[in-house]
Amino acid sequence: MNDKAHADLFNDMVRVLLENDTGLLEHLLKHTNDGGVHASETEKKKWNESQSYKITADSGRQLINVSAGGSIFDAIKDKGTCTFYAAAGVEDSPALPNVSIRGLQTVGQDNIGSGFAIDMSGNAYFFYYDAGHTSITWTKLPTESDRNRWDNGQLVKITQDNGKPIYHGFASETDYNTLTQTGMYLIYNQGINGPSSFNRVFLLVMSYGSTLVQIAYESVYGKNTYFRVLKHNAESWTPWEKQITLSDLLEGSWETPKEIKSNWKEYDPINLPVKYRKNLLGEVEIVGAVKGGTLGNNAVFNLPEEYRPKQAMHFVGVASSIGTPGVPQFHRTLIDKEGNVCVQSSSSNNANPTEFITFGFKFSTR
Repeated sequence: MNDKAHADLFNDMVRVLLENDTGLLEHLLKHTNDGGVHASETEKKKWNESQSYKITADSGRQLINVSAGGSIFDAIKDKGTCTFYAAAGVEDSPALPNVSIRGLQTVGQDNIGSGFAIDMSGNAYFFYYDAGHTSITWTKLPTESDRNRWDNGQLVKITQDNGKPIYHGFASETDYNTLTQTGMYLIYNQGINGPSSFNRVFLLVMSYGSTLVQIAYESVYGKNTYFRVLKHNAESWTPWEKQITLSDLLEGSWETPKEIKSNWKEYDPINLPVKYRKNLLGEVEIVGAVKGGTLGNNAVFNLPEEYRPKQAMHFVGVASSIGTPGVPQFHRTLIDKEGNVCVQSSSSNNANPTEFITFGFKFSTR
């Protein structure tokens, strides 16, 4: 029988089979008429190139199990990323001997890896090993140095959580006597028992049991600072004391005499005017120059009451040397308790004794 005869015989058999098996014919026709693609080339490529390595078991549990007496290092050192479980009693587990541990190796290649693990007591660990290592290096988290730093940290807040001072706003009236907890405060109200005329204050409170210190910094111009103390077993605070600054010492507006008397005149009203001022220490300074008046206890001018010394004071100043070339001249000035400023005498310059009399004195009113 030739090939054509074989083909005809096969076709006849298929035709008979199909004609006598309606169910089979229906299935074949349904498959033939199905226009949907059963698997595209893209899908086949994705399946063929997908990662076949598992990091967990098919059940979703750990991939690697290490029994008691085994070694975590030996079990995972040649693995990639993977999950593992080590029973209690594993020789290189960082946990206590009776505690199991579960972990994840996040980076792994031959004999190089790192990862994290948590034991059943809730302790966390970081681990790593490198090429040439024969064991895992474990570090408990947080580290010992971190725990010591946190344990030794200050437990009492002295500011808000954002680092800003504890705020007392306009809606309240702050009683400074109640602020006894060590801390930093910002008080934006008039308050009571605080420094006078302060309504915007940075306040520092330092407490050592029954001894307290409050330091108040005026926050608008930044120039005034006051402090007070509540001493051990004292019933009340000390009065608020102002802290003197260099700016305070340099401040103090200049005043001019209401009247220049006894025929005296200012020597140079533009460059050497007669004037005086007082700083916060109660020190009065007098500067300037006069000429032409009467020597003795006749006042050149008079100081206001708050600028006067507690007792009479004498000063020596520079006088004119006209007529006595090369010989320095001087004068003696009296400032008495009534505030009279008197040029009592000049030196041996008899020719021009009052031609040039200078003031450059400072004294205390306290």
